[in-house]
Amino acid sequence: MNNSLTSARSFIEYLQYIGLLNDKGVEQLISLGQGKVDSVMALASRTGMLSEQDLIGAFQTYTGWIIVDFPELESMESQIIETLDVLQLHTSWCQREGLVSWITEDNLICCTCDLLSSEAREVLRIKSSSISKPLSVRIARVVDIENIYASISARKEKFLTSIGDLAHLRELAEEGPIVELVNGLLSQAVTRRASDIHIEPSEYGFMARVRVDGMMRDLQKFGADRFDATVCRIKILSQLDIAERRLPQDGRMTARIHGEVFDVRVSVLPGSNGESVVLRLLRQDRPTYDLGDLGMLPDHSTQFRKWIDAPNGIVLVTGPTGSGKTTTLYTALDLGNDGLKKIITVEDPVEYKLHGITQLQVNPDIGFTFAAAIRSILRHDPDVILIGEIRDEETAAIAVQSALTGHLVFSTLHTNSAAGAITRLADMGVERFLLASSLRGIMAQRLVRKLCPHCSRPVAQPDSVLAAMLAQAQSSHALATGDAPLTISLHEAVGCDVCLHTGYLGRIAVYEMFNVDDAVMQQILDTASEKQIISTLRSRNVRSMTQDGLLKVCNGITTVAEVMSAGS
Repeated sequence: MNNSLTSARSFIEYLQYIGLLNDKGVEQLISLGQGKVDSVMALASRTGMLSEQDLIGAFQTYTGWIIVDFPELESMESQIIETLDVLQLHTSWCQREGLVSWITEDNLICCTCDLLSSEAREVLRIKSSSISKPLSVRIARVVDIENIYASISARKEKFLTSIGDLAHLRELAEEGPIVELVNGLLSQAVTRRASDIHIEPSEYGFMARVRVDGMMRDLQKFGADRFDATVCRIKILSQLDIAERRLPQDGRMTARIHGEVFDVRVSVLPGSNGESVVLRLLRQDRPTYDLGDLGMLPDHSTQFRKWIDAPNGIVLVTGPTGSGKTTTLYTALDLGNDGLKKIITVEDPVEYKLHGITQLQVNPDIGFTFAAAIRSILRHDPDVILIGEIRDEETAAIAVQSALTGHLVFSTLHTNSAAGAITRLADMGVERFLLASSLRGIMAQRLVRKLCPHCSRPVAQPDSVLAAMLAQAQSSHALATGDAPLTISLHEAVGCDVCLHTGYLGRIAVYEMFNVDDAVMQQILDTASEKQIISTLRSRNVRSMTQDGLLKVCNGITTVAEVMSAGS
């Protein structure tokens, strides 16, 4: 251990002061310690200058720290393992520094066999601050600390050896405790309205977390001895290879949870501490929405409905992953599925099964790409085509040709704004005169959390800055629609049992949408930049996503913090 020179000299001087070292012994220890990683305690003990009993006694008197015997350390083994995980301390570093730690209700306990190095003091200070518990240092013998880590290593090695046999691993995965663990995770996730379950391994255990309303939340912690069997159970259910741990795998399974049937998409990704697993929960009985449920205000609903009823053209929905684009497009298909149209979708993957609609899933491994699928389905004479995502030049070109030959095409793009879709398609190589002729409407969206209706409370009066922002959003909306300005009814998050004390319950979208009318078509032909198109839209009172979100703030649906954090 690399202690500071000052501390080492002080302890050597103390040993001389109490008569355990003479002048020659002091010189020898100082000389031996120069440039060495060994500590004073280790050097004095190994060279036989002092007995371990004398050293420990002197160390206790010098520091005032309590001595912990091996039985107490041994009884804390499980807590030590958990603390290594919680504080993200590497075993090798702790062994090098000669310390073990565990967390109590009141303190972070650290047992050391020597003076703490400056590095160890700083690390422990940061770790104790992170859990808001004061640090309490105690003394343990070198051999006791070594034995604890040997026991921990043996426990881990024993488990890893036992699961090396795949047949035995499969047996563990079929046993009651593991079956109950996986079923319990699914049940808790559905109860909390989670969209995903994340199983994340660490050195000495694993954490199950869930994503609720777009936010990650801890669900439960488990020991390492259940990890591989848990992953194996999930692999068996989703028909994945339990022997493959080096490559990513994707699968799916069906589960009945609380009386509802779910399609569960499973993704397994190898990591340094083991395989990370994500389970995405999709209800087979997808709830049907109207446009107001999604978050569209009346003027947006009217505009979007016109696009749904259009005979041809391309309607694009833009936004990052997880912004609700698929839900919006599925709702559009539901509303447009009047039984008089042939509707075909090409998706990757097919997320929900839609009644009366032909749905195809791409498979690039066999050459069934978006472009190949679209070429094939055009022979089936569809009226409406949904392309899950326009990813490349070939798909973009076929989508444009489909729109120009009398089909209504819905699709998505990953752009930051609605206007950005135009420049993105142009960058893909689509000629601008084709874009001007084929594009019918473009919208961008993000998701924001809705205030919990059970606990949110009114806000008396917004500050001047917020009031100005709300007034501008109201004015833009009133000029665009001819409606009277909205009444401001601000609310704030509180938290209750229903919303799991977050203050929010569910999510809603904020939108920006515009028609590709003659003015926009001319800008496309004139190769206008994204910034120029946005400037024109604002001058025509086409509201941004932020302004749309602020209108929802006025209605007491969400908060300014949510709108701003959505990056809209």
